[in-house]
Amino acid sequence: MPNKALGQNFLSSVSIIDAILEHAQADGKRVLEIGPGTGALTEGLLSRAAYLAAVEKDGRLCELLQERFGERLALLHADMLDADIPALMGTEPWHAVGNLPYYATTPIVLRLLSLLPESMTLMVQKEASDRFFAKAKDRVYGQVAVITGCCYSAKIVVNAPRSCFTPPPEVDSVVVRLERNEQQDLDGNAFLSFLKQAFSMRRKTLYNNLNKDDRVLHAIAALECPADARAEALSPEQLLRIFESLN
Repeated sequence: MPNKALGQNFLSSVSIIDAILEHAQADGKRVLEIGPGTGALTEGLLSRAAYLAAVEKDGRLCELLQERFGERLALLHADMLDADIPALMGTEPWHAVGNLPYYATTPIVLRLLSLLPESMTLMVQKEASDRFFAKAKDRVYGQVAVITGCCYSAKIVVNAPRSCFTPPPEVDSVVVRLERNEQQDLDGNAFLSFLKQAFSMRRKTLYNNLNKDDRVLHAIAALECPADARAEALSPEQLLRIFESLN
């Protein structure tokens, strides 16, 4: 039975599963699956990927997955927010795939963005997908949109109505595909920490949120922006330039 506390809605549509596998482009690659559940995507990923690891929080499902896939799957029983992903995936380029739980979508996305995988193919609640594409001054503009805008090209590749899941959730979902921009070399963890501070008090100016560091004022001036600019009014590229000026 799905665990309501963990926001479990298992993907059951064969056509949607096939579409996700097609867009994930996992052939011959190192892949991390987030929340494999009962293994709906796992079987197809195993047949394509050179290496497949998975992080699953539910111990009952870990037992099921181990029984079903054995040593073919590098399975880690852990919360994605705490899991040691670098140790699991190694130093080679890797790709992320997952049907993310609604209650933890944004924290998991931010964790992934800080790790900067080569690509991400993520099933998310339709409303949550707006965070990837938001522009400066939009209501949901924030850390997700900024890192996505700086480091990835993103698009919605699959629409998944609630009927594709068991049990059906109360909302529809989409699959977002993100592909790394190779030209952008960045310390993802440091950039995320900077953005968390920059957006920490949305009503405050960027200068105030960043501890009244005078270097921030110089960086803002160099961008020909007002000294009292807020993070939510600056583009991803402008915020990246300010971050780089502080490091």
